[in-house]
Amino acid sequence: MIVPVNQSQPSALRPVTVPAAMEKPVLRGDRPHLGWVEISKLRIDDRYQRPLQRHNWEAIGRIAKSFDWSLFTVVDVAPIGDQLFSVIDGQHRVHAAAMVGIDKVPVRIVAQPLEGQARAFMGINGNVTAISTFHVLRASLTAGEAWAIEADRTITRAGCRLMTSNRATHERKPGEVYAVQWVRGLAERDNAADTWALWRLEIALASLKQSVEGGADAGLWTHVMLRAWYGAVEGLDDYLDAPGAAGALARFLDREGLVRLLARAEDRYRQAKRDGKPSAAVYRLLMGDFQDRLDQVFPDRSAFTRAGEEAQ
Repeated sequence: MIVPVNQSQPSALRPVTVPAAMEKPVLRGDRPHLGWVEISKLRIDDRYQRPLQRHNWEAIGRIAKSFDWSLFTVVDVAPIGDQLFSVIDGQHRVHAAAMVGIDKVPVRIVAQPLEGQARAFMGINGNVTAISTFHVLRASLTAGEAWAIEADRTITRAGCRLMTSNRATHERKPGEVYAVQWVRGLAERDNAADTWALWRLEIALASLKQSVEGGADAGLWTHVMLRAWYGAVEGLDDYLDAPGAAGALARFLDREGLVRLLARAEDRYRQAKRDGKPSAAVYRLLMGDFQDRLDQVFPDRSAFTRAGEEAQ
């Protein structure tokens, strides 16, 4: 039985009211059910949920140490069959409750398929919780978000891989794309996939992967290199539909030398800093070098077309 606490200043209490002039929004989704569920019946879906790492367990320990039911909000879950429930939001609280010996937690049950669960996870956590771009990507792929699906397909067609988790530098391989936020910025436009940007991205990545240095050196697959090379390729829009475009660009990279051009851009940037002079970012310096050489090597469409035919 809930016993009300006496309020010493009733004049400070006000009812919930909405101004009549405000437009009433459309109500979406089914009404959830409230209840209690045994922690043993809860499951964490790693297809969109964050893995629990050391800092997560430290946070769970802090919640458990100061556990107070008045601070415990309901856990959002979705039924997944066999009397089990997938945790959409609240896995830290659930683990903390288990740590202090609690066997049941209050839940808000929403009937959602996997895609809906992933969208709900992003909607709840994307605004209030620090989640990495890799977590967002995994959840977006699971939710069937157009930008994520099309970006993943595009990068795969280029012979590369859009990474859904980070790796130590020494574990990385050529063709692995970790610049998720940058890819999303290219791929997403008005809540849909930007097909033109993805078309350019496919050619840029394919040519980088087909080049000798790009296909062998994982250290070249940085945000700086990807952004610079994509920006240079973007300037060739009128040529990119030519057969063998990726091959032509790969041969260009082999002649120019990726490592040499990158080192040159980095040296210029460092020298400007030493001299106390303003300098563009390294990727812009590198992109400018790419663009200058592309203009010289491919002065017109016919030159690019011939290079594409030779590369096939």
